[in-house]
Amino acid sequence: MSQEDLVQSAESYLFKHKGFYFVKSITTPEAVDAVEHFEVRESDVFLVTYPKSGTIWTQQIVSLIFNEGHRNGTEAIKNTERVPSIEYNLYNIDYASRPSPRLLCSHLPYYLMPNGTRNHKGKIIYVARNPKDVLVSFYHFHKMMEKMDKVEDFERFFNLFTSGLVAAGSWFDHVKGWYSHCEDYNILLLTYEEMRK
Repeated sequence: MSQEDLVQSAESYLFKHKGFYFVKSITTPEAVDAVEHFEVRESDVFLVTYPKSGTIWTQQIVSLIFNEGHRNGTEAIKNTERVPSIEYNLYNIDYASRPSPRLLCSHLPYYLMPNGTRNHKGKIIYVARNPKDVLVSFYHFHKMMEKMDKVEDFERFFNLFTSGLVAAGSWFDHVKGWYSHCEDYNILLLTYEEMRK
């Protein structure tokens, strides 16, 4: 499959905005741009990952820590509502009305995060995972998700992934960007593999 065919395949369900790929059916360029002006509180905690890097698992861990287990009845609330995404507001949450500390999630690259985070406001937990494991998990995720390109051929998905033609773009750029700009943020860098130990 040519590079042009790969781009065309990716852009059937993705849009590229400010150098990053987003899923068309669940966000817009305007929603992404609004994140830049998201009012960050000192107590905010942002979980940032490249997709399929332990996001749901880490959301659960962070939520359990902040809620002292399920002391407040949080077991009936989905992870994605307890720790919602800032660029994919699937539940139309009014973030400003949420009590502190707010637990928030993102797959954004460092340069698209809210402006306040660059001033060491709020806290960021960044979790990276071995790209081979991310690739395999992302492939299976694509096979089951309705809003994603139905990729049955692993080789084709491998070419999309290594070309950065998937939601969140290039794994390599995402991880390198966060690691090389970590001094700009109040950040804890972790790996999925460290967390498993």
